[in-house]
Amino acid sequence: MAWRQWLDALLGRPRLVPARPEKLFALVTAAPTLEQELGWVSTGRAGICLKPVATLQYAEVQQELVELARLGARETKSRVEAVRDQLGFTWLVLEDPQFEDLVTLAHLAVSTLEEKGFGTQVLSAVFRFQPGSRLHEMAAETLPSRIYLIYNYKRGTFYPFLPRGAQAQAADGRLESAELQAAALLGRELPVEKDPSRWYALWECPV
Repeated sequence: MAWRQWLDALLGRPRLVPARPEKLFALVTAAPTLEQELGWVSTGRAGICLKPVATLQYAEVQQELVELARLGARETKSRVEAVRDQLGFTWLVLEDPQFEDLVTLAHLAVSTLEEKGFGTQVLSAVFRFQPGSRLHEMAAETLPSRIYLIYNYKRGTFYPFLPRGAQAQAADGRLESAELQAAALLGRELPVEKDPSRWYALWECPV
């Protein structure tokens, strides 16, 4: 049985929509806009969210996913760790102080997973930022403590997620007006998701 056929049998479901990683590198050229116009400064952290494999072999598959991602990480000498969130999703948390290398690492991780037949498990890439000096001029109640730029691999689009509160909990809500403003600026250089109802909140994200 071919590798992809085996994976379909393992998942016990029809073929899932494959990831679309080709637009991720647009982030590199958009970096000046992120920092100079939006006031977003990279924290050097990102994450790849993977759909869980609902079988008894989950632990073995998860470990292979981590090893595949670490294989790609060797190219940039970055850090990779696996985290399982409260909903059962696996996260590959990536660290690199150089933003371009961080984007490259995310691309390498997903490309490696695709080569091994795990591309349909990839859901999103999340890049975390912090407010730069420009944003600190804002009123405290409108200043985000965490800033996320999310890439939806299934749709090939980006969208911002700006939660209120230091813990990024659903009870605190999100800065929707700031998200809309950010999306308008990002849309000049990135393929931004045009439907705000698809700007899914990733509460308590491990990134």
